[in-house]
Order: sequence, then structure tokens, then C-alpha cells
Amino acid sequence: MDDWAERWLALETRLAALLLRQREPDFVPRLEALLAQARALLDEDVDAALLWLVQVGTTSHVGYSAAHALLCWALVRTVAPALALPAAQREALERAALTMNVAMTALQDELAAQPHAPDARQRAVIDTHAAASAQLLREAGVGDAHWLAIVEQHHDPAAPDIATQLLQRVDRYAALLSPRRSRDGRDSVEAMWKLLGTGEAGPDPIGAALLSTLGVCPPGAFVRLHDGRIAVVLRRGAQPGEPWVAPVLDAQGRPIPEPEVVDTHTPAHAMEAALPAAQVRVRVQQARLLRLARARAAAA
Repeated sequence: MDDWAERWLALETRLAALLLRQREPDFVPRLEALLAQARALLDEDVDAALLWLVQVGTTSHVGYSAAHALLCWALVRTVAPALALPAAQREALERAALTMNVAMTALQDELAAQPHAPDARQRAVIDTHAAASAQLLREAGVGDAHWLAIVEQHHDPAAPDIATQLLQRVDRYAALLSPRRSRDGRDSVEAMWKLLGTGEAGPDPIGAALLSTLGVCPPGAFVRLHDGRIAVVLRRGAQPGEPWVAPVLDAQGRPIPEPEVVDTHTPAHAMEAALPAAQVRVRVQQARLLRLARARAAAA
């Protein structure tokens, strides 16, 4: 599992460097090579990958831009099949998820680390970054009109394309979960609730796809169990609100040295609440949790 973590860290480092060098002539082929490697790693074990990416995205604001792009990409790749998107749409959507903020990569990292709201200069970049990102991609040699359109419209509330709408929701979801120096991230239930598009008839198609695919709390999220223990979600369960988890703090708030896998379908171990990462005072041994997640998959 150390190798698993190292491969994700290497991908994030390469993506961060690539997004800062979008004007270099080999930008597109390097992005394609990175995408192929990310797909292979994600598809090897989706839940373990989400566990890693959500943990990274919710427990640190360092390297925010690349971490956010990778998490958004993993989420759209995971959710898109539930919406039966055509293959060409899915291809464009994945590339857009990785590059939608390419015009403000450095600024995203700056904003995550600063203790105050954006100033006027920063706000101007934020307000124009979608169009600027699409233009940078054109100049880098991107010719896929759908990819460019998704990037250009990923903050447009009137965007008619369902792939763009999915990216808008996922982008907001990942941003809500992630901390900044100026604020803590939200818990996963609160973040999901804001994305469901709930009306009298229940969630809209995108909200339903998000809920059925990711569950109430995705792998990597923190939850409190009925017995008072604090746990990390390891794998999605048969029902959206019944994942497999690993308790990391006991009911008295003491670290659990050897976490075990718990099925929250069991009433005594049911989830009681989701928790923001900032409220959980424990140093998570991510490699150990990854091993538990993979072992649970092997036992299923």
C-alpha cells in the first residue's frame, strides 16, 4: 500500500507541474499519458482510490489545485456511468475535470493557503478563469470542442449539457469538503445535501446518480457511529447510508491502534452523523486504512 500511495502522490505532483506549464508544446500528450495512468490506478480499486483522494482533499490545503482536479476527475469518472453518458461525452468530461481551472492553478493554491477572502485582483481572475482556461487549452492544441465547451461553461448556471452540469456539482462538492486556511471543510452529508437538486419528487437525475454511486458518505469521509466511535469510511455498502468503515477513535476520543473493518448495516454500528475532517483529532494511518479497504474487497 505504500506503493499505492506513492503512485497517487506521483500523479498529483506531475499534474501540479503540468497545469503550471500549459504553454509548453507537449502539454496535451503529457496530459493524455497522465490520464491513462490515473485511469489504470483508479480502475484497479475505485473505493480505495476514493479513500486516498478524499482523505488528501479533506485533511490538507497544501497543493490544493492538483488535489482538487484529481478528486473531481475521479468523481466524474465514477458517477458518469450512472447517467448513461455516451463515451465521447465521458472522454471530454474527464479531460475537462483535470483542466477546468488551468488558468488559475497558482492562484488556487494561493487562495487555499491565505487566511482571508479573495481581494479585487484575485476576484477578477476567479470571475474570468473558465473562459481563460478554455482559451489556454485551445492555444495548447486542444481541438475537442466538447472538452473546451465543458471547461468554458463549468460555472455557467445555464449550461444545458448534462456532462457540464455533473462537473459543476462535483466541483462544488469537492470544494465544500476541502479545507482552506480561512475555513474548515464541510462534512460529507452537508456537502451531498447541497448537490441533490431535491424537489417535491426527490433528487434530480444528477443528484440521484451522485447519491446512488457515492453513497451518503464516500470512502475517505469521517463519520460518528451509534456507539460513539469515530470512523473513516473504507468502502461503499449495498445501501447509500451503510458503508464499511474503520473506527480510528473510541467513544472517549482515544486513538484505536489497530482499526478493524465494521459494517454499518449492523444496527449497533450504524452511522449516526458525518463529521468534518477538522473535528477529528487523530493522525490517520492511511496506508493501514488502504490495506483494510483492499482486504475487505478481497473478502467480498
